[in-house]
Amino acid sequence: MMLRTANIFQVVQIKARPSDVYNLLLDQQKHAAFTQKSATIDPVEGGEFAFCNNGHKGYFLRLIKHKRIVLAWTHRKLPRNHFTTVDIRLEKTEDGGTRLSLNHLGVPESHDGWLTDAWRKTYWEPLENYVEEEALQEA
Repeated sequence: MMLRTANIFQVVQIKARPSDVYNLLLDQQKHAAFTQKSATIDPVEGGEFAFCNNGHKGYFLRLIKHKRIVLAWTHRKLPRNHFTTVDIRLEKTEDGGTRLSLNHLGVPESHDGWLTDAWRKTYWEPLENYVEEEALQEA
């Protein structure tokens, strides 16, 4: 039986340099700090990860320092042994911030709705808030 899939594409503006965003996503203590959920991260190509209290797991397919993170990604709610591809690209904006582009490929159609919301609520909103709080503490 063929599994129907969809893609999730999101673009977020973050008031931090691409290098800072890259490090927040790949450093397990910082990742846990902004998501408020446990993370285990081996940030090398082929290295494994478990994010959000082991809710999603996988391994790194490609890492281009401060520019791109590509993951083989699965979630405990997805069909068993079904991995998707998460491609995160970071670009410096004119104001020195980051344009983060997420392309999440191969998401089962029955899961794309809640996953679209989850990316925003679990990652992008907390990341933006964390960056703003850190900036205030440094000021």
